[in-house]
Amino acid sequence: MKTFTAEERKKIILDYVKKNEFVDIAYLKNTLDVSEMTIRRDLRKLEADNSLVRVLGGARSIPSGMYEDPVEKRVKFHAEEKERIARYAASMVNEGDSIFMDASSTIYAMAEYLDVHVTVITNNISICLKLKDKEKIDVILIGGDLRKSAMSLVGAEAVRMLENYYVDKAFLSSKAVDSVHGISDATRDEAEVKKAMIRSSREVYFLVDHHKLENRAFYKVCGLDEITALIVDESKEKYVEEFITECEKKNQHVYCVKEDMLKKKEGV
Repeated sequence: MKTFTAEERKKIILDYVKKNEFVDIAYLKNTLDVSEMTIRRDLRKLEADNSLVRVLGGARSIPSGMYEDPVEKRVKFHAEEKERIARYAASMVNEGDSIFMDASSTIYAMAEYLDVHVTVITNNISICLKLKDKEKIDVILIGGDLRKSAMSLVGAEAVRMLENYYVDKAFLSSKAVDSVHGISDATRDEAEVKKAMIRSSREVYFLVDHHKLENRAFYKVCGLDEITALIVDESKEKYVEEFITECEKKNQHVYCVKEDMLKKKEGV
C-alpha cells in the first residue's frame, strides 16, 4: 500500500469529510494504513486550523455558525460596539487586580484601555504582544496547544495551568448568548478554556456586542446564572430589549453601555 505524507493524509481526510460530513477513526486507520495515534494527531491539527471538528470516534464537517475567522479579522467586525464595551470593561479593573483575559477579539480590544497596575493571565499571544510595553501590567501567558487562527493556547495543558490560579475577575467573550440556553462558543477547545477561567475567578464578566444576543453557537460554555454580569452595548433593537427584560426577570445582571456612561467614568 502507498505511504502517504502528512499533507496527503490531511487532504484525503478533508475530501472525505466534505463529501460525507463524517469520518470515523477506524476507517481512516485502515484506508491510510497508519496508527490510530497518527490519525488522532492529524485530526487535532485539522481542527486547530478550523478545517473540521473532532467528535467521539472520528470527525465531522464544521456545522453552520461554527467557523471562526482569524482574530485580526474578527476585531474589525462591529468595531464601534466592541470598543465601547471594551473601554467600559477596562474601567472596572482596579489597582492591584488579577484578571483572566481570553482569546476573543472583544477582550483583545479591551487590552488597549488597561492602565492600572494589574496582573493579566491569558491564553492569547496577541494580547501579550499588545501589553508588552505597558510597564504597569504583569502578563502571564499559559501554555497549551496553539490555535493558529486565534493565536490562542488551548487543550488539556492550558486547562491544567489555569487551575493553578485564582483571580479577582475574568473578562471573557463568546460567539453567542441566548436567554434560555446561556453562553456558547464556536469551538470546544476555546469553550473549555473559558470554563476553566470561570471556575478560577471570583467575578466573571462576559463582553458581547448586541449582535450576538439570542443566538446559539456550537458548544455550550455556561448558563447566565453562572456569571457575575454581561456587558453589552446599547441598542434599540426589539430583540435586545426583550433579552435584557428576560434577564432582569431572572435577576441576571446586564450592563448596557451607553456612550455617556463612558464619559462619566472617564470624567469628561
